[in-house]
Amino acid sequence: MTQIEIDKRPRLQKLQNMFKIKAIMQTANKAMDEILDGKDLNITELNRLIYAAAAVITEEINGTREYKLETQRSKTPPWVRCIQKSINDIRNKLSALVEIKRDNRKVQNVKRTRLLEKYNTEKKQNLDKVIEELKQKVSAKTQRLSRYRKRQNQYYQNKLFSTDCKKFINCLRQTYSV
Repeated sequence: MTQIEIDKRPRLQKLQNMFKIKAIMQTANKAMDEILDGKDLNITELNRLIYAAAAVITEEINGTREYKLETQRSKTPPWVRCIQKSINDIRNKLSALVEIKRDNRKVQNVKRTRLLEKYNTEKKQNLDKVIEELKQKVSAKTQRLSRYRKRQNQYYQNKLFSTDCKKFINCLRQTYSV
């Protein structure tokens, strides 16, 4: 039986902390206890046995692809989510102020008074200025996000061009054909 030297073994993928992995690990640990029961192994043999068990567990989990992470992080950066949230908040306030300007009574009195107090607006002229300022804020934040997305797309295309030109050209064809 040929065995791979320790320094030439393929690296195993780090396993994420999932509930089902814990169950498989417990099963593997019980099997290891049964195998090692009463045997006196040197450190090299023990290392090979542990590596074999880890390789089997990794293959079991990655081979089936049934297991997913318990928590998946969002792919958008936190500052982008923050800007999107502030844009939504500003749009909500903007729509409420536009309704107040129209003298529409759909806006609740409490919300109406809070918004008017917050922006110190008693006259419709002041209300127009506040509405215009909020529109400009939304526009500026939206432009920031679009610049980020363009920059991100350009970075992706540059990386793709340097690694796989054929895939890059296919990507360009898809964007121009649509």
